[in-house]
Amino acid sequence: MKDCKQSNGTTAPLPRGARFFKCALQVNPFAYVKRHGYPSAARFKNEDEYNAAIVASCQRQGIEVIAVTDHYRIDSAENLIEKARASGLKVFPGFEAVTKDGVHLLCLFELDVDAQYIGKVIANCGILEEKHDSPIGKYDTLEFLDEARRWQALCI
Repeated sequence: MKDCKQSNGTTAPLPRGARFFKCALQVNPFAYVKRHGYPSAARFKNEDEYNAAIVASCQRQGIEVIAVTDHYRIDSAENLIEKARASGLKVFPGFEAVTKDGVHLLCLFELDVDAQYIGKVIANCGILEEKHDSPIGKYDTLEFLDEARRWQALCI
């Protein structure tokens, strides 16, 4: 087994094979659970309390990677993304899309993609305002997947 030089100058052995991560790839922000009337929203006084509970739950369960998604929204996710990253979690920002043919997709971006870019992608999907709880985008599933490739996004 080879050693790998760490950023602090020490060396550590490289793993012999794949490294698996426990993930939660559809974590909803507080605004989502509140908007959709989930009972869990009533247990928290505010967004900060909810975010702290989400992060603590991930840590208790050994979850290392999350994706934070809301229906064609990114602004509602920014505080949870920031809190989760500050705790050491890896966070994929993204949104949940509903195509015009009724398919729900999670659209996830690289760890370092900023919310402004994702907001532009959401606008490209025909969602220019947040007046519907779960808006329907302008693309059908195949069109959406083609666009996602251009956006450098992963769809689940």
